[in-house]
Amino acid sequence: MRKKVLTDPNPKHFVQVNQRPSLGIELHSGLPWVGVDQQVGHGSADALFELTDEHYASEMAGEPVEGSFVMECWRGEHNDKLLYYPSGRTWRPERWSASRTRRLPDPCRGEIWWHVDALGEPADSENAEISRQLAAGTAEVVTDAEGVLRMTFALVGDLAYPRPAALIGGLTAGSTRDRARAILGAPVHPETDTFQIEGHPVHLTFVDDGLVEVALERTPSVPPPAGQIGVFIAAVGEPEAGPAFQAAAALAGTTHRRWAASSGVGRRLLTFDGGVEMQVQDDRVISVQVSLSSEVGDSSYRSAADLVPGADEPLTRESLRAALGGPVASSGRTDLYRFGRRDLVVEHGVVGKHGVLSAGSGEVPTSMTAVLRGVTPSDRFYRWRSGEFTVFLDVLGRPSSNALAARVSGLPGVRVRLSKGVVASVEIGTSGHQSERFGAFVDGMPGAPVIDDIAFSRPGTFGDRGYVWDFDRGWIHALTSDGTAVKSITITDGPPRGFID
Repeated sequence: MRKKVLTDPNPKHFVQVNQRPSLGIELHSGLPWVGVDQQVGHGSADALFELTDEHYASEMAGEPVEGSFVMECWRGEHNDKLLYYPSGRTWRPERWSASRTRRLPDPCRGEIWWHVDALGEPADSENAEISRQLAAGTAEVVTDAEGVLRMTFALVGDLAYPRPAALIGGLTAGSTRDRARAILGAPVHPETDTFQIEGHPVHLTFVDDGLVEVALERTPSVPPPAGQIGVFIAAVGEPEAGPAFQAAAALAGTTHRRWAASSGVGRRLLTFDGGVEMQVQDDRVISVQVSLSSEVGDSSYRSAADLVPGADEPLTRESLRAALGGPVASSGRTDLYRFGRRDLVVEHGVVGKHGVLSAGSGEVPTSMTAVLRGVTPSDRFYRWRSGEFTVFLDVLGRPSSNALAARVSGLPGVRVRLSKGVVASVEIGTSGHQSERFGAFVDGMPGAPVIDDIAFSRPGTFGDRGYVWDFDRGWIHALTSDGTAVKSITITDGPPRGFID
């Protein structure tokens, strides 16, 4: 897998805390920033300007930064506050950690969400490191065999959190219990100061009704359910083409397509004909969605009656809760269940007596999505092209022992070349089975293609008979016999030798 090369040996690390408006912290300096539209267009927030601590805290509390400051930055003023300006081929900094969209509505803004995503993570994981740097070493962190268990943040004293008013937007040192309940909702029990954020307990400590400490704790781990839904949950976080993936794929349908997104991101979508969709990234499954309604996916799951053991037929919100146990959090028609490092998100609709989704009847599940905790699958995956080219690109740089690389090596008509034990190139068209491999390279491509049948962007030319495409994960080089008819296609982690970009 081709990795991005950092041009700056010590690049600034920008961590986004809020999406709209785009707000965050530069980790090395601890400076807060706001994103302002510059090169890319409306809503890009691609230039990052330093904010005062007061403005940053106000934004976290839902009180907008003065519009004049952002407009002045947009007009080119305050360049002394500019922390990052987009240039070249990218509109994001070299080190950029984006705030993720949550599956349930956020009760608050704040840096607390990065700490939430560190729960259950190994102490040396990226999320745990971001959490540690945001707290600037002030947090008391407890870990166990499953990862981060508990984090305690003091809001007062010598070891106070560096931005106490930004930890939970709207709360700061000295905030009252009434203010906490206005921000976080009702406590778990009326007589306590324990609240929940996405199912995780949040313990607040008050002195004379003034907030002095916030403690965040991991949800107690419970075993996943048995049955088919358990198989889908078990695949999350596991390698694509590994045993857990294969078990889930066997339930998902007989055929599937592997899609690349139109945005060029490395995430892939696998759509199965049995009403199941999987999203994969960096050689692991990050989500499995089971559609229980034709309104949700391309098709509905064919064995819904066998999906959750112990759930009465027909499946309802109540029968699922009885079978799975109570959700750790709910909002509207969404229930969130948690099984260790894997979440199960169940969306519901309402159904009338004729089986039609409508208002005024019982709630029924419309989809069940198993997802790796701390990861948000793409709600709108813009399907660009599908085919084996996606997997050929994705195995570049992987060791020959990798399950996906081994599967590619076993395809008839595919030649895999290794360098120091990792995949350096994949070639089709020179080892037989041309019609089969060309036809599967991009779904819909004929078995005897001409160059225009490769439905990518306009290629670069290489010599009289070669055509080249540069993807984020590698290069595709098509060689023709006469300038038109495709003779072979090679996928490598670099351009063909002698090619000038």
